[in-house]
Amino acid sequence: MLTYAIIPAAGRGVRLGLDTPKQFLHLHHKPLLLYTLEVLLEAPFINGVVLAVPEDFLAEAQRLVRDYYGDYPSLTVLAGGKERQDSVWKALQQVPGECDLVVVHDGVRPLVTRQLLETTCQAALLTGAAIAAIPATDTVKRVHQERVVETLPREEIWLVQTPQVFRLDILLDSYQEARRCGWAVTDDASLVERMGFPVSVVPGSRTNLKITTREDLAWLRWYLDTGRVANDSRSE
Repeated sequence: MLTYAIIPAAGRGVRLGLDTPKQFLHLHHKPLLLYTLEVLLEAPFINGVVLAVPEDFLAEAQRLVRDYYGDYPSLTVLAGGKERQDSVWKALQQVPGECDLVVVHDGVRPLVTRQLLETTCQAALLTGAAIAAIPATDTVKRVHQERVVETLPREEIWLVQTPQVFRLDILLDSYQEARRCGWAVTDDASLVERMGFPVSVVPGSRTNLKITTREDLAWLRWYLDTGRVANDSRSE
């Protein structure tokens, strides 16, 4: 079975208010992006990785890859697009047609584990599409103009993460239809759902956090400083 991974990492991280995109921030003398990349590169069931970065940071990303990994033929680094969807679409063009599964994982979710990647791949192999998610623990309310509209049934609410894994034909068909219809979504599974394909869910991890805010970044620094990452299942 041939499996490729796509890492969309072309965002600017404007919510952090930094001059440098967050994926290139150094933590423990290593850019945040490389924590994510190394898990995917070391997973034995992933045959190739396509990394999409901001166009003006393409040379920097290529240099980082050379410095840390040398010549890595299974890794392709390219300039992403304006939106996340654009980056995934561009990366899909680099995935060989004989590929079976495509893993999409956010570049700024650095604490993904090999076990979660493998579990999500196994689910997608059975159903065609699978995502990692965690159940909501707080009461969830729908709000409009700072007023509560309704309270949603918490037991039906799951918070979606990546990895998200799809059969190549399903993901390609969904993206082609999205481009034809002008659909704009925040995750790949939303496109697959609109096409009527069922998407299965596997339990994610609360440490599989997407680094979005300064609080997220502070938590990640603490997590790395305490050495907790050394004990996660990536080393199994």
